[in-house]
Amino acid sequence: MASNATTAPKTYPSAPIELPLRLDADPSLVDGCALCANQARQRDMARANGNASKATDLNVRMRRHFKADHS
Repeated sequence: MASNATTAPKTYPSAPIELPLRLDADPSLVDGCALCANQARQRDMARANGNASKATDLNVRMRRHFKADHS
């Protein structure tokens, strides 16, 4: 029986996937909004402590808050 190359399992690693580097600006703050200011402060503290994951999570929360409450 002949082997089918399309269904045979790979025995070698695939080439790495290259993802683009995203350098999005931080979300905008609204003057006088306590929630915007609090989340920005928490994000800055997370960044200062080397917690990039938390800083990114806070940016997502800030963008959602802006869209829901300020647009």
